[in-house]
Amino acid sequence: SDLDQVVVVGYGTQKKVSVTGGVDVVKEKAFEGRAVTNVSQALQGTSPSLVIQQSSFEPGQGVKLNLRGVGTLGDNTPLVVIDGLIGGDINNLNPNDIETISILKDAGSAAIYGSRAANGVILVTTKKGKAGASKLQYNGIMSIVHPHVWADPVPGYQNMILKDQALVNSGQNPIYSPIDIANQQAKGDSPWLLDAILKDATQQNHNLSISGGAGKTTYLLSAGYMDQQSNFIGPDKGVKRYNFRMNLATEVGRLKVASTIAYTRNEIKDHSYSTGTLVVDAERTPPLYAAQDSLGRYLINDVLAQFNPVGILEQGGFRHYDNDNIFATVSGDLSITKGLSLRGVFGGSLDANHLYFRTDYVPFYRPGAAPDADPAGLYGNALGTTTGDQNSKKLLLNTQLLLQYTRSIGKHTFMVMGGYTTESMTTHANKVQLDYTSPDMNLPGDTTSTKLSELGITPQGSKESAINSYIGRLTYDFDNKYFFESAFRADGSSRFAEGNRWGFFPSVSGGWIISREDFYQESKLSNVVNYLKLRSSYGVLGNQNVGDYQFQTTYNVYPDGYVFNGNTTVPTTGFNTANPDLSWESAHNFNIGVDLNAFNNKLNFTFDYFNKLTKNILQRPNLPGTFGGSNVDFNIASVRNRGWEFTINYNTKGPIFSHSLTFNMGDTHNEIVHMANDQDRIDSHDEIQVIYAKGLPIGSFVGLKRAGYFQNLDDIKNLPKFVGLDVVPGDIRYQDKNGDGVIDDNDRYVLGNPFPRYTFGLNYELGWNGFDLNVFIQGVGKRDMDIRGELIEPFHVNYSYVMFEHQMDYWRPDNPNAEHPRLAISGSSSNTNNYRKGSDQYIFNAAYARLKNVQLGYSLSPKICDRLGVNKFRVYLTGQNLLTLSKMDFLDPENTEFETNITAGGANSGRAYPTLEYYGFGLDITF
Repeated sequence: SDLDQVVVVGYGTQKKVSVTGGVDVVKEKAFEGRAVTNVSQALQGTSPSLVIQQSSFEPGQGVKLNLRGVGTLGDNTPLVVIDGLIGGDINNLNPNDIETISILKDAGSAAIYGSRAANGVILVTTKKGKAGASKLQYNGIMSIVHPHVWADPVPGYQNMILKDQALVNSGQNPIYSPIDIANQQAKGDSPWLLDAILKDATQQNHNLSISGGAGKTTYLLSAGYMDQQSNFIGPDKGVKRYNFRMNLATEVGRLKVASTIAYTRNEIKDHSYSTGTLVVDAERTPPLYAAQDSLGRYLINDVLAQFNPVGILEQGGFRHYDNDNIFATVSGDLSITKGLSLRGVFGGSLDANHLYFRTDYVPFYRPGAAPDADPAGLYGNALGTTTGDQNSKKLLLNTQLLLQYTRSIGKHTFMVMGGYTTESMTTHANKVQLDYTSPDMNLPGDTTSTKLSELGITPQGSKESAINSYIGRLTYDFDNKYFFESAFRADGSSRFAEGNRWGFFPSVSGGWIISREDFYQESKLSNVVNYLKLRSSYGVLGNQNVGDYQFQTTYNVYPDGYVFNGNTTVPTTGFNTANPDLSWESAHNFNIGVDLNAFNNKLNFTFDYFNKLTKNILQRPNLPGTFGGSNVDFNIASVRNRGWEFTINYNTKGPIFSHSLTFNMGDTHNEIVHMANDQDRIDSHDEIQVIYAKGLPIGSFVGLKRAGYFQNLDDIKNLPKFVGLDVVPGDIRYQDKNGDGVIDDNDRYVLGNPFPRYTFGLNYELGWNGFDLNVFIQGVGKRDMDIRGELIEPFHVNYSYVMFEHQMDYWRPDNPNAEHPRLAISGSSSNTNNYRKGSDQYIFNAAYARLKNVQLGYSLSPKICDRLGVNKFRVYLTGQNLLTLSKMDFLDPENTEFETNITAGGANSGRAYPTLEYYGFGLDITF
């Protein structure tokens, strides 16, 4: 029966048995009972080779999606299609409104989306009503959310001892006396500042829907509410999302009309500063220092020389976002004659985003300051509050006209579809800021100044883009055993100059159900393997993820470019270099797969192998410093992705007991095939460097390799070292790669690959006598993580005073094989040798397995439900992120420092909002 299920594909549906491309289907059950704030989080681990990462777990932050790896040096985000409308935001959806998600991975399934399909396509289909099956449904979850901080500082008195030791090792005098240390040990520690700025919070998810229909009319109405409080202290912070959806459909004669309208409102209340800075300022402060004095004043100290994160979170102001999205479609399907139908669709989405922000003045004092003392530091401005308002609007319109003909003649069945689509996107943005307003009413005063900004004129503030497309598909099957499909899309995009505007993206695919052949059914294998299908595809997909107007010279206006006569400002103009030869990136994609069912269809297995070569990748070549102008993208690079993936499921069902086990795993390995002018590109990210070079994965880490420690004077005299650095026993030795007797940049190795490999998900479901258990484990088998800062270097660059428990295995004469080098402070030769040189000391194994979700529920029996007048009544306990197995023990291995294109703004220094653990109670009722 599973083979007869309908699978949503691009611009239509197919029976699962006839699908020849690489398509994964995620059903609504994956979202049930999950205390997630968005759909992307719920998708993690549900499909092989769908990689979902987060750089921060803070409420309102997005996630990063990659499908089958990284195939380009630019944006690798998959295309999202919601109810047939291209370009929607998947995280605006209420997870409870989703019926299925189809993930199109190869050219055979995704070529119909042409110029935006190179990174894969995610098709979302929302729930619809069913005639004669009216129901009212409520789902709710209440959760306690606990912030899990992975690193632990050493006790304060021990921190003082270690700091003194680092100073003495560096030839300086200690700053703490034995009496100071004894007094601190006797007094005890203040709360660690990172713990002080965090608290447990609550999250609640509530969803109500009514659906049904009569005759040829169906309906669904749903409403959802999600409230995730922030784990930061201070005034009310967090995210609230409101969802409303109405799906209607009716038939009048030969015409079927359907409409969808959905409204989403996101309200985010945030602090006024940088989360990463607040976290790291609190993290690098040892528990020697108090956050406030007896008068309630916020304190600064030797570490926090300017301001205190407690004061900023409690009194420093806010950022309030209220973002509205309206999504609507209307479609008509006209049956012209038997097998021939015409479909028209018009839809669009409107985003109206608003930000109101305020930065308040907060004074900070030194410990022991007199009650009437002047502040020793401040946040904001003592002259008044900074107040601002920012607005942006984005309108997407989509029109589709499709003609389809289906015919069966004997054992032959074919379908031909063709159509024309148009899409247009328009965005506008503006911002105004007032400095020195009154702190009570935010009203302007005599000293108030105005900062106006249109966020630039074209292209930042206002943008327009459009795509016109011709699409087509042909499917054919013979005797329900042999399947063939061909699809194409021709796209014309406004992002390219007139001569390069159109691209053509075709694909072919085929399938063979071997198990339906006579010779197979007569074999003994058919008694074990009930269903066996072989399928393959090849095609060309496109990528047009470039900035608008890059093929044109664009200008920017700076309102205050120059100042004359001391106070007269005049605007100035800047420009960006154009490249009129910009064109599509093209991904040549091969896929071969097998599907089988065995043991009376209790065991289901799917395997795919893929090979994708992306050509004409946009890259900025290395230019000499004498060029004097801005750099620009050219179609000059190539990347190959190879990989495999599989899903295996085993299930048994009985009247009392049932269970199901599903495991999926995927691996993708990318390799740069060609670079601009055959030149490598190296980007420095703090101590570690990232290389883009032929034959290597995108964004590979490069640096030195450690070879132990200098243990004695003979080592120092005879072993290779840096020129000009005086090393001592306990300092790191590095491998002399080229054997010249000197350590320098010529001795760098490739140290690792930041992209996750061997991603997996395991889901186990058990049902017995009304009880149900669901255990979901998700993880990554291999990933290299670049970490820096105070989590690696004790007393990092002298503006950190903290030392952590995981750093205690450092070199001493009685501990010569330690994990970390000797203690020394920044500026010393030892510290420069050990911590200012990028090496594998900063690269960690970020593989992990995480208990992502567990549910234990109980459903009332049908007899009791009948007495209560309900169809279903289920209660359950749920937990999320409860346990993580990893060699990484001081930072969440899921936390990534990279964007979807494997570019980083810097190494991961543990500045992210901490991991969140959820403990909740849920209720499902259906009438």
